[in-house]
Amino acid sequence: MSVYKMCYFVLLFALSLVGISSCEPAKIIGSCPPTLPVDICDPTCGSESPCTKPKQLCCPTACGGAMCVDAVTQRHFVDVVKPGLCPEQPRGAWVCTDMCTTDSDCPRALKCCPNRCGAYMCQKPDVDPAQPAA
Repeated sequence: MSVYKMCYFVLLFALSLVGISSCEPAKIIGSCPPTLPVDICDPTCGSESPCTKPKQLCCPTACGGAMCVDAVTQRHFVDVVKPGLCPEQPRGAWVCTDMCTTDSDCPRALKCCPNRCGAYMCQKPDVDPAQPAA
């Protein structure tokens, strides 16, 4: 009788391992920010070594590497052009790295516009005189 119990527990243990290995990792909501301007030129993460912290993605760096970073808001792959115009006189911080690629990357009514350094970042748009007032 003890042999049967042993087989039962081994079978139960094997089935539990199959159940664990078939679990999919949690789906991370969000996406990578625009290419990261850091000097990490080798991948520190990837399919062989995934990110271990929750809510982090393995994202590319400017020189061809990859690193784990917090996911940004979910990107919309339909480019939405928001109302208004990019400021004629760029304003904002002297950040010389793109922080957005399209208006869809920006929250609320902000638009993706060049700043004083020429890099793109989310900014409050100027009113478009050709657009009717709401």
